Amino acid sequence: RHGAAGGGDTAPHAPRGEDTATETGIVVEGPRGAVPADRVRLARCCTPVPADEVTAFPVRGGGVTVHRESCPAACRMARSGRSAVPVRWRDTPTGCRVTLHAEALGRPHLLAELTEALAEHGASVLSAEVEPPRERRVRHTYTLRLPDARELPRLMRAMRGVPGVYDVARALRTGA
Repeated sequence: RHGAAGGGDTAPHAPRGEDTATETGIVVEGPRGAVPADRVRLARCCTPVPADEVTAFPVRGGGVTVHRESCPAACRMARSGRSAVPVRWRDTPTGCRVTLHAEALGRPHLLAELTEALAEHGASVLSAEVEPPRERRVRHTYTLRLPDARELPRLMRAMRGVPGVYDVARALRTGA
């Protein structure tokens, strides 16, 4: 269930004040339940969002960093003997910040159709990057804010439904 090595870089949920730590939607369970909300961080290496299976590890200063259970960095920490902290997502719907990569065959109006799919699912585009085409293939990278994380799978399906798009995946940093 756990993968190979990867980056363990952590940061606050949103670096420029778009969110506060209290908006992570994470509940710390067990004896560490007293972890202050501003000490709960979402790992940048795997960018967990509500509905992902998550685990957390203590960090200096009395906080915890939350990872997807499948995150290579979390798997590496578990294998090295670090104790995980039980955490779960809050039951109420929570928005999320997520980065998606869309791989497609380049064609006219592709950007417009992808951003239309984003808008139809309530996504706010925080940043967008389109890499120059290579052999007709193009990669779009979007950092988004979704009002409800449960919308993410539907959004990704809609993006895959845009003609020419052959893959949509969440970003996973492999080194930090």
